Amino acid sequence: MDTDFKAVWAEAAGRLRQMNEPSYDQYICCLVPLRCTDGVLTVGVPDDFFGDIVRNQFGDLISEALKNIGGVDYTYEFEAGHKAPLTEPVKKQPKAAEPPRARSSVGSSAAGNRPRMNSSYEHTFDNFVVGEENRIAFAAAHAVAEEPGLYNPLFIYGANGIGKTHLLQAVAAYMRGKSAKIRIRSTTCDEMLNDFYELLTQHKSLSEFRSSMRDVDVLLVDDVHRLAKKPQMQEEFFNVFNTLYRQHKQIILTSDRQPCEISDIDKRLTTRFESGMISELNMPGYEARLTMLRMWRSEALTKTPLADGILEFLAQNISSSVRRLKGAFLRLTTCASLSGAEVTISSAEELLHAQIEQEIASRNVSPETIQRTVASHFGITIADLLGEKRTRNIAEPRMVAMYLCRELTSCSSNEIGAAFGKNHATILYAEKKIPELCEKNDTLRRSVTQIKHQLRRS
Repeated sequence: MDTDFKAVWAEAAGRLRQMNEPSYDQYICCLVPLRCTDGVLTVGVPDDFFGDIVRNQFGDLISEALKNIGGVDYTYEFEAGHKAPLTEPVKKQPKAAEPPRARSSVGSSAAGNRPRMNSSYEHTFDNFVVGEENRIAFAAAHAVAEEPGLYNPLFIYGANGIGKTHLLQAVAAYMRGKSAKIRIRSTTCDEMLNDFYELLTQHKSLSEFRSSMRDVDVLLVDDVHRLAKKPQMQEEFFNVFNTLYRQHKQIILTSDRQPCEISDIDKRLTTRFESGMISELNMPGYEARLTMLRMWRSEALTKTPLADGILEFLAQNISSSVRRLKGAFLRLTTCASLSGAEVTISSAEELLHAQIEQEIASRNVSPETIQRTVASHFGITIADLLGEKRTRNIAEPRMVAMYLCRELTSCSSNEIGAAFGKNHATILYAEKKIPELCEKNDTLRRSVTQIKHQLRRS
């Protein structure tokens, strides 16, 4: 007999409302409980596009909300083609009795106006927007897709959410397009670890795991830095790496930092990661972000596309992560489609208030933090950094610190000058000089990059 699916969903939806009421009113209320069999709750969504948005942004919350309902941990699946009901099935608090106005339109005209992505929308080289910040990583990934083994291993590193997974999937898609016979294993480090430890806890042979990793032509591993502090898995991966490398099989790895910066990992793995091509992936600049947004808009089949001014607003204000940029775009596009109304700058600011606040905070590293980090990196004291000595081993780090203060904080040149005991002209000189020096000096360029990564992770 089927479980009382309405009661299960009512309990879960109530929890979701408490977790995040704004998201509930915008997304969760549009879900329709359909049935529940063998612990799996089937939930109706208007279309696959809307289901993908909810799954990507709220999947973990839904899973959490379905735990321990009547002593059962339920799972869920989406079924497309079901419009939201006009009457909200979940009992509301008095203050929330009004919001269904926006939703009442969901069941009528707005339902057919929800955004739907073109079926061709997937992670490929064609829809990877190339800018100066990611040109080398893109070229390297495309090269090994064309000629596996050219760079082996290819190690791509950069901050979270800026396109590393996109490049991995683009490589896989390109190679499969060239040959249906090619054997590709694409996995995240966490998935690999879960498979490995599951076999260990069940006291089963590791031969199946080893075969799945070794019997391939191409191995793609996302977030390989997650191997840190896991010596058993490191040993296993070391053997897998050696086997594939000797057989000239292509290995591509991604990480949030370069190999030498991954702590608590076997040095043998570090040296092997460094033996091939290492390429950094940086967050795309404003023009590239705007190009992405325009591409996503063209792929979203909706009658209420976002205006150019809104795309420019997003490109200017969301600059820490491509993933966050896409999430903000989808939120505004979905809001416009559900309401049928054009999104304005004012409404965009209101909807994305929390994200924009986080963006501002992430860009506003304090000058004092930058000074401490730069001094530590170059092995000098804060007193040296703020003093009058002009020897190169002190003057250059001082300019680096000034440059990073201009780039990573919202402080004016006068404010930064006060923090260093210098005038604003000195700060502007450092802002101009450091990029010029980095073009000529790879060691300095790497130092600046490492310090940036450290500051963004702190």
